[in-house]
Amino acid sequence: MPAKAIRMIDEIEVYIPKGGPHGLGFVRGIKRINPDEWFFKAHFYQDPVCPGSLGIESFLQLIRFAALKRWPGLAKTHNLELIADQVHRWTYRGQIVPENRCVTVEAVITRVQEQPWPEITASGVLKVDGLRIYAMENFGLRLTPKSQ
Repeated sequence: MPAKAIRMIDEIEVYIPKGGPHGLGFVRGIKRINPDEWFFKAHFYQDPVCPGSLGIESFLQLIRFAALKRWPGLAKTHNLELIADQVHRWTYRGQIVPENRCVTVEAVITRVQEQPWPEITASGVLKVDGLRIYAMENFGLRLTPKSQ
């Protein structure tokens, strides 16, 4: 997982490899909000909020976790990259502010591909203190061989 500064998941709370409506996997992670986080000081002068891109990053970290669990032998030989050649959607209706306590992110795996490169795609939600504020659809990661 990423270095502490960009790590947006503190704990994987649930991982069910064959869970979800498609039987391809379900994962839930949480992040406890610290009002002193660097991004609150860096984003929006006198109006501290967590950047929306970090909410997406938390979702991608869940997909990364699921991919590395599914293909553990590829972690050292492959890179994870965003699947940029497929349409995805992000809807948001709220913000994460320093007064919040906990972010919960859930991903339902919707597609897995083994060839030519392993790929995993998911849809899910982000909740802050139990209130759903993001919906993410059709985000995916591809594992590609590292250059020799």
